[in-house]
Amino acid sequence: MTQRPTHDQRGLTLIELLVSLAITALVAAATAAMLAAVTTGISTRRDNRTVMVRASAAQSRLASYIAPSRSILSSNGTDLVLWLDDTRRSGTVHASEIRWLIFNGTAIDAFYVLFPPGWSAVAQNLDDLEYSSGSDWEAVRQYYQAREWLLSIRLVDGLQSVAITTDNADPTLSQQVSYTLGFATETATATVRVSALIQMPQPPLP
Repeated sequence: MTQRPTHDQRGLTLIELLVSLAITALVAAATAAMLAAVTTGISTRRDNRTVMVRASAAQSRLASYIAPSRSILSSNGTDLVLWLDDTRRSGTVHASEIRWLIFNGTAIDAFYVLFPPGWSAVAQNLDDLEYSSGSDWEAVRQYYQAREWLLSIRLVDGLQSVAITTDNADPTLSQQVSYTLGFATETATATVRVSALIQMPQPPLP
């Protein structure tokens, strides 16, 4: 009697197929989560490096104005007005000696008065007005801005927030200025604190 060969080969059952699909889905989800974590970690490290570089640059640029200044004239929490130097040796503030450090919502710009290059020294002195220590410094800035005698330079950009604190309630008596800067990054807002010290404070005469 001749026996037919037996065949053990068979297809997947529905249950086996579903189990294999479930395992594949779990593996894919785990792989995706791992890749996302790696990507986030790389982005975070890149953001941290970028923020550190930008914070260092901000510290240097802000200190280059604050450290040599004679006095802080005003601080409203986001903007700073400095009496940079007493070029007249009068003990009083003249427009060309002022520096306005203004936060415009995304950057800090330094404003300063510069008269037309063709003007004589006499003409410049006539419009280089003298101000008392309690003057409205924003009004002074707008006065020179309207006459197009005001220039600016960008100090810090890529900002989302700025908060200024000083070591004395009276700005003219303050020596240390601290900036809390909120930098925009790829993943979030990174907040850093930088400080600068007026080396030789000399408040103006009233």
